[in-house]
Amino acid sequence: GGRSTVRDIMGIPVEGHSLPVRYSLVDLEADLDVANPRDYPYLSYFADPDEWMILVRQPHCWRFLFPLPEGADEPTADELKEKALSFIGEVDNVKAINKVIYRVHHRVATQWRQNRVFLMGDAAHLITPMWALGLNTGALDASNLPWRLAWYLRGWADASILDGYEREQKPLAVNGSGEMAEAARKSMEKRVDGVDAMSENNWQNAYTRTMLGVKLDVEGSTNWSMVARADRPASIAGDRLPDYLVHTPDGKQRRIHDVCAGKFTALYFTDARRRPAIPSVKSPALQHFQVSRYDAPHDSGLRDRSLLDPGNALTQRMGVPLNTLVLVRPDEHIAAIVPIDGDPEQAQKLYEAITGRTPPVQEAAA
Repeated sequence: GGRSTVRDIMGIPVEGHSLPVRYSLVDLEADLDVANPRDYPYLSYFADPDEWMILVRQPHCWRFLFPLPEGADEPTADELKEKALSFIGEVDNVKAINKVIYRVHHRVATQWRQNRVFLMGDAAHLITPMWALGLNTGALDASNLPWRLAWYLRGWADASILDGYEREQKPLAVNGSGEMAEAARKSMEKRVDGVDAMSENNWQNAYTRTMLGVKLDVEGSTNWSMVARADRPASIAGDRLPDYLVHTPDGKQRRIHDVCAGKFTALYFTDARRRPAIPSVKSPALQHFQVSRYDAPHDSGLRDRSLLDPGNALTQRMGVPLNTLVLVRPDEHIAAIVPIDGDPEQAQKLYEAITGRTPPVQEAAA
């Protein structure tokens, strides 16, 4: 957590700043569904000319969040209840059961790993809860680290694979979530100056808020943003693989994320009719599939390594040309996008550059 005992024992400080703005949170016990029907979505945003409010449905209550005017005295729970009612109208049998006044922090641990101990979540970064940025950044930590631990412990990668966790996640917390947090505050305050993480496209804003479009800095770029822009049609290294339905060799429809789960996956975007050379070696760490809008010919020897992409839907969403190799990591982020060069060990060499090891070969069944 944010006051991590483990982090303190490790002697790791956090760096950053706390904003002067304060927020107030009040939990109200009330029936807004039946006795006092309001038909609110379970996450709602309210605004009037003077201030805004966020309403979040909790299992046992309704949670209201407001900004506090600068220099204002700390309100009581009853005062916050009355403020909430000024937005939603009079309600019968309502009771304030909890209130919190807090400042927004943007502080990040200077070091995320010390020997065999790793920090993640609030222990690694204190980020505004606006738009659930703190929670979602922690969820991304939990997506990035486990596969690295598994690959190292299985002997499928050398120790350098573990260093990639901090190298990718720390910039996301320092710059990425900070970029989003500032955009969130300015957007709610109806300020548009310098809001780089937002756009005039409401669909893009909704997509951004879910953080499903987050891009990781897998290449150590100096020109990086975690925000996936709608005006950038082609996928690039670091993007999360878009999740589309494909037809697998067993004739079933599956989502590409399920196909890629638990392994590095080399996707060869090709024309199956041209019988491309797709490696046949089987490995528990690296699998190979061609992706094509055409079925592989029955006599091609490729049907066990072919994914049918109806209408080129996945290919078009990726924005990659034919004869492109896309290497996907076990966390469904794209590790590399390169032209297919005809080398049957091309994907294996990309894997070795990332892991420092040759992928293990799957033992034949007895």
